[in-house]
Amino acid sequence: MSEQPLQKFQQLLDNEDHLLEYAQVANETIDALTLTHLIIENCIFERVTFLNCDFNKFEATDTTFKNCDFSNCVLDQASLFRVQFTGCKLVGTVLDDSYFNDTTFTGCKMDLAGLNNLSTKTVSFNQTSLTDASFNDCTFKKATFNECHLNHASFMFTKLKGLDFSNCEFKQLDVEAQQLRGVTVNEEQAVLLVHLFLAIKVK
Repeated sequence: MSEQPLQKFQQLLDNEDHLLEYAQVANETIDALTLTHLIIENCIFERVTFLNCDFNKFEATDTTFKNCDFSNCVLDQASLFRVQFTGCKLVGTVLDDSYFNDTTFTGCKMDLAGLNNLSTKTVSFNQTSLTDASFNDCTFKKATFNECHLNHASFMFTKLKGLDFSNCEFKQLDVEAQQLRGVTVNEEQAVLLVHLFLAIKVK
């Protein structure tokens, strides 16, 4: 994709199908744009800022976002297939009711992001800040959290079986005791969780 032509995001608006494919978009600011079922395929976005945008039913396939800013945007009911986010800001971004398949977030800032009712086939969060993010009522199949900040992240009504938080950082999680079965944590985290749910102090 490195040889894709550099295009302006405006070209997508000229397409009545709201489809952008085989393109590079860089160094743009998209302000207060509302689109339903925006489709992006085989593209690279670098240093693109989306301000107050609402992309309901956003769909991206074989696409990379580098150093982009989606903070406080609405991307609910998104479908992401083989998508990479690297060094992106998604602070307060709404991704509720979405589906992730082979999607990776690396070095991203996703504090306060809404990922409720998320369904995943394969998703990976690497060195990403998810403080106060919400993963309520989610279904994880293959999900990886690697060296992430999860303090005060919410996993209510979400089964954590098969997840490994052992090399992540948190002082508190919002989670139900019965949903912790099968989750992997380190010794310090185990003490925190025991104290949280049993009010037991461990010396």
